[in-house]
Amino acid sequence: MKKIIACLLAATAIVSTAALAGCKSGQNPVTTTTQVAATTDKTEIELPSMELSGYRIIISDKASAEIKKAANEMKSILKQYLSLEIRVANDYVYADNPVDPAAKEILVGTTNRQESLDAQSKLAEVGGDKYLIGSTDNKIVIYGANDKAILFGMRAFLNEFVSKSTETGAIPMPVGVSEIKDYDADMEINEYLVTIDIISKSTVQSLKPDGGSTWPTYGRIMQLKHNGENNGTLFATGQWAGKNFPIYRSTDDGKTWELISTVEETMYKKLLANWQPHIYELPCKVGEMPEGTLLLAGCSHDSSTERTTRMCIWRSYDLGLTWEEFTIVDEGNGIGDGMYEPFLICDDDGTLVCFYSDETEVSDKGGQRLVFRTSKDGVTWGDLQYCVAPSDTSLRPGMVTVTKVGDYGYVLAYEMIGQERGPVYCKFSKSLTDWGNVKSYGTQIKTADAFTGCTPYIEWTPRGGKYGTLIAAGRFGELKRGRGSDLFISFDLGKTWQSFENPLPYDYYEDSSANYAYSFGFFTGSDGDIYYINNCFPDNEANKYKYADLKVAKIRITRVGED
Repeated sequence: MKKIIACLLAATAIVSTAALAGCKSGQNPVTTTTQVAATTDKTEIELPSMELSGYRIIISDKASAEIKKAANEMKSILKQYLSLEIRVANDYVYADNPVDPAAKEILVGTTNRQESLDAQSKLAEVGGDKYLIGSTDNKIVIYGANDKAILFGMRAFLNEFVSKSTETGAIPMPVGVSEIKDYDADMEINEYLVTIDIISKSTVQSLKPDGGSTWPTYGRIMQLKHNGENNGTLFATGQWAGKNFPIYRSTDDGKTWELISTVEETMYKKLLANWQPHIYELPCKVGEMPEGTLLLAGCSHDSSTERTTRMCIWRSYDLGLTWEEFTIVDEGNGIGDGMYEPFLICDDDGTLVCFYSDETEVSDKGGQRLVFRTSKDGVTWGDLQYCVAPSDTSLRPGMVTVTKVGDYGYVLAYEMIGQERGPVYCKFSKSLTDWGNVKSYGTQIKTADAFTGCTPYIEWTPRGGKYGTLIAAGRFGELKRGRGSDLFISFDLGKTWQSFENPLPYDYYEDSSANYAYSFGFFTGSDGDIYYINNCFPDNEANKYKYADLKVAKIRITRVGED
């Protein structure tokens, strides 16, 4: 099991969207300099490594239950993250056993140690609702104006220092400097440790150069949940130039894959079915189709791609071995006046909804829109409805994906072509068929210093915290040469996001014509683990940039105390 992030703290922002977060990756160098505030002055300071081995967490003998609980949580985090057994003790001192001034201690809150008293004096001088983090040669001090400020200080210490530890457990902690910061009194703080583990990786298909069919795109993956003894079986598909939709199956949780069928155009023989597939398992009966029926939505088009596009759906009653094309959701002209990128999902009442990008109104209204149609039987489809339709008709929202977020509703993500780097936005709704003001873009998926853009996908897992975890990404990311987009996660229903390094890396700068990571997919399995499928570098370094493999990584997000 490979940990790509061993520690990620989250605060659930109920009123404020501010949050602090940290991450660790064995492939990232440890920062050796930082901006550290000594009261109000900022000075660049070289950060020596501080080993936490032998330290104890010290709290006041009269500490509140909340601080005691947080101290024990910190102990668990340090054990999981640094593999250190660090005890929690109170500051009570017996007359015949005075405090050893050389003792290694992490002082939390109002203890009787001199360093805590000094911190209290410093905060009193500055005033306001603040917290302080400081250190000496053998003491780390975390102090706050009140219990909530102390909790923020504990989180900041873990995020800003512990999460950036080296593989040996040393943290880049400044010695002899106090850092004083404000905290958000309106934020509901919900401290927990989250680990993000890469459980496995595999290659679904590797296609060497063959005259144009070298780049799999639109990778999609799905796990059976409504097929009895067959539950757990994985299916994957994608798009290859000039080829029909391939259906791959894995019965060993993605370790090995086999091609079991190919989905072709049968209703319109002059069309080719090979654009933007989406595979889906019915979670309930829809019309005459029983629960567990497999559906594949895709776009068929004429050979020139200039005349016809049809949004088609196929179904399989034998777990993907054979397929029947049975319905057309919509149809349009060719590229520039057609439709693309279907996404299927069922509403709670069993209504099948097909989302897609629609450009058929360009001639009279201009612009591309994100639309959907609904069906009670999967055969006949209702009127076209919008979910995103910008007033600026030069913009082209596209590649919509949607996920159900527990009992909180639904969220869709999409790219906004026409804005720089095609930023990814998400919109929330309590209803799958009512997205409010269609002129509204929603909120952009980004952190303070990173963002994601183009060909996005979004998914939700109940694992990771009170609100579960949203995971999203697009093809382009932090604009750093040598890496594509990070993956982004949110523990507070999309109010704030943190990023972590992509487990299936690629580099979109080396060859701008290469379609690495051109639309990938996520899928939450029955155990809450996330399957991530992407078209990226082949395992053979000699063939890097020559072709792409369709790969799968299994990601596990775990909160301390979660099974």
